[in-house]
This record gives sequence, C-alpha cells and structure tokens, in this order.
Amino acid sequence: MTITETTRPLRGTVARLVELFGETLPVLDLFGTEGAALYDNMSRNDRSEVAEFLRVGGPAPKQVLELACGNGRTTLPLLEAGWEVVGLDSSPDMLGRLAARLEESEWQQYAGKLETAEGNMTSFSLDRKFDLVVLGTSTVWMLDAEGRASLFKSVHEHLADGGKFLLTLLHFNLIDETSPAFERATNCIAQGTTAPSLCTLYDCVGPAERLRTMSIFAHQIEDGRVTNSAVHTTSTNLITPTEPRSARGPQPAAPADALCCGLAFGILRHRGVKG
Repeated sequence: MTITETTRPLRGTVARLVELFGETLPVLDLFGTEGAALYDNMSRNDRSEVAEFLRVGGPAPKQVLELACGNGRTTLPLLEAGWEVVGLDSSPDMLGRLAARLEESEWQQYAGKLETAEGNMTSFSLDRKFDLVVLGTSTVWMLDAEGRASLFKSVHEHLADGGKFLLTLLHFNLIDETSPAFERATNCIAQGTTAPSLCTLYDCVGPAERLRTMSIFAHQIEDGRVTNSAVHTTSTNLITPTEPRSARGPQPAAPADALCCGLAFGILRHRGVKG
C-alpha cells in the first residue's frame, strides 16, 4: 500500500477495501495530480457558500484574499461579482486546475484579473492588505489548534482596518464525542487526467476521535474496462463553530447564524489590534 498524503489510519469502508485489495491498491493524496482532477470535476459547480460571502461582503467591489482557493469553486464567482481576488493555495495541482478553468469560455474574460500565489494558509506573506479574507468548504478543519492560531495570526496581518475574515464550517447537528462513527457514500462518474473514472466518495466521521476522512475510491475506465483503481484521501479535524474563538491571536466577533445549507458561518473583524 502506497501512502503519499497522511499517516492517519483509514477508516470505515475504505479501510476495509484497502485491506481487501492489499498492495495492489494505491492510497494517494486527494489533492495530488489525479485526485485534484477528480475533486475538481466533482465540486466545480458547488456554489453553496458564494451567496453568503457576497451578502456579508456587500455590493461594493472588494479586495479579497481567498485561502485554499483550490480549483476556483468560489474564486471564479467572486470575480464574476466584480471583486478583486487573490487566490492562495498550497497545492500546485489545484492551482493548475484553476488556471485551466480560466481558459474555459465561461471564465476567459477573468483570466487577466486573477492573481494566484502558492503558499501555506497558516504562514504566508503577500505584503498587502485586504478588505476580506475568505476560507470556505470547512478547510479550517485541516488544522489543529496550533495551526489555527497560526492561520489567525497570518490573516490578522493581511486584513485592512475594518476588514473581515469569513470562514465556513460544516456542522453536524446533534452529534458529540459520545456519538458513534458514521459514513456517507456518493457515487458519480468524474473525468480524471486521462480518462473518466467511476468514483465513490466515502465521507467517514469519527466524533470520538474528532476526525473526518474523505476518500474517493476511483476506477479508471478505458475501452469499456477498468484499467486502474486507486484511493485518493484526506483527513481533517472536527471542530465546532465556536471553537475557533479559542485560538490565540485577535478575538473574533460572535459567529453569525448558521446557514440554511448546514454551514456555520463565522465573521472575524479587524479592529486594528496589534497581533
């Protein structure tokens, strides 16, 4: 078994599949080259957070930094709304997917308006300030307490006076650390780097361990037969909507009401406090 992304153990159905297939089934980074292509294909049309970002940000054009911008799922709609956007991501594969999307007819007009940077969201220096910094898709879950503290510090250093940091969290209602682990599976066909794949997305949540593992079990199909199978996986930490308040650094304002889509939406305001 080849593990290139994490030393955390696999869970649920995917763990059993890897045990069943043994060394013949590669276990790869969800945000590596092939995983990024599949993830891009599966998530590119998800705009679940965009309306709330626009509502909170207001109608006037903003200078925005999007952290973990990935394939541009949120970046491109923000550009479409007239905002000036800088996208930062640590994955060159995901930034490559974003660049490729800017060549599509739907988004070509914004190709010269987007600035991107490769970097870690917990420690970056762009030598400029922003009206808004946004972090979507519960990406903050990828960080432990120390990482979140570093994230808040870096964000604080890049916010203009009166600026806001907007982040979202997928919140599982009626679940605490005593709840049993559970799993959801979704099937789809997604385009990989060279061929389509029949994919099953396993979303495994372990409340006791405070971990969530997302894995794509992909079967690449060419000429009517499976030519390759692999698991693309990533693990994140479960945190509650109020937990980011405990991070060291500038204290955030109280979280806003939960979104109708089940996301807790937090707003952190920059009040000119020295970090």
